[in-house]
Order: sequence, then C-alpha cells, then structure tokens
Amino acid sequence: MSNPKKTPTKIYSQDEVENAVARLIASTKRKRRRRQLKLLEVANDIEIALSAYKSLSKLADVIDISLEMLRQFSMVNKLRPPVKQLIADGIIHSVDIADRLSRLPVADQLPVARAVAQGNLTSDDVRAIVSLRKALPKEEIGKVIDRVKRSRSIKQYVVEFLIPTQKKEKEIKESFMKTLGKESIVSFDSKGRISHAILNTTGKRRIEDIAKKEGLTKRALIDKIISGALT
Repeated sequence: MSNPKKTPTKIYSQDEVENAVARLIASTKRKRRRRQLKLLEVANDIEIALSAYKSLSKLADVIDISLEMLRQFSMVNKLRPPVKQLIADGIIHSVDIADRLSRLPVADQLPVARAVAQGNLTSDDVRAIVSLRKALPKEEIGKVIDRVKRSRSIKQYVVEFLIPTQKKEKEIKESFMKTLGKESIVSFDSKGRISHAILNTTGKRRIEDIAKKEGLTKRALIDKIISGALT
C-alpha cells in the first residue's frame, strides 16, 4: 500500500519574500495599526516571509514588532476556512479574537466564531470559552458558550495541574477544599492525569492572600496544596 502524498511546501522567490516583509513592515507600523488590518493578508505575508527567515523570532526582529503580536497574526492561518471567511468579510476583525479562536478544537471554532459575528460574545468571552473548554472537553460547545454567557457577572478562574502518580484525585480535591474553603470551588474536572480546579472570585482571592502570607508565588502555593504539604 502506498503512503499518502504529503502536500509539498511552497517555495517562494526572493522577490516574493522581500515584498512580503516590506508589506509586513508597512502594515504593522503603529500609525497603521490604528486602522483595521486585513488579517488574512498579514497572515499570508508571514507565511511567505517564514519560508526564508524560518522562525517567528527572527522575523519579529526584522519587522520590529513583538514576538507575541507576530505569533497572534500567524495563528490566523490555523483557523477553519469558514472562520477565515468571516474575517475576509470583515465580520471578525480582531487579531485577539482570531488568536483565541485558533486555540479551540477545530470543531468548536465555527460555532464560537458565529456567536462572535452575531454580537453575542466578546473577546473576554472567547478567552473564557478557551479556558472552560480545556476543563470540560466532553461538553457540547453550545453548552460551554451558554455557560460563559450566563456567568459574565460571575468570574471563574481555571487552575490546571498534573496529578502526581502517588496522589489520588479525591485527596487533591479535599486538599483544595480544606485550604480554600468549599465555597471557593465551582468544580473539578480531570482527563487522565491532567486536572482542572475551577474557582470563583473568592477562591482566586484566597489563593492570592495565602500565597502572600506564606511568601510564595501562586504556582508554588498550588503545588503545595496538591502535595498536601501546606499546613
């Protein structure tokens, strides 16, 4: 049986690369960024330029913008064609939203993008959906969207961690509840050894207060809670 053919990498000429870099420099200048950028064109130019520069870091130095901003633009090419069409039509024009949509599973991108296009979701909502989807990977995306919309006035925070091999999920749940208080925790969700604790505003504040009192970073405090070392 023959192996499936791989799509060949497109080769661009030096002129095409230089023109793409010139367009990127022109379109991402601060004064120009105040105008609405054509995200698909920027993403396409990044793809062309990367054929020569090989890394976003090197390209960011040449264009003179932050690596994070360039990374966000590049993620537009990770979107499904129907989502790209919403961008091409000018219905979605925020690079921040496009970046966050690209972090969703492929099947989730269009339903969330349509909700954005209809004015039902903000950039912050999409960020919350990305976090909640990680915590609830089996939930229907429509229900995830509804949950975020209902909880706009009830802020929730997701703590992701790896369950140690010597620990049971039940023990870690009890440790979180003992440290933060049962009222601080919305829910727990696990997939394999990766677990998520979803906290409300009270839980987030408790994490911050205890970390400050113990002289720890929030991540170090969470590690202590998980290990049961916090007394």
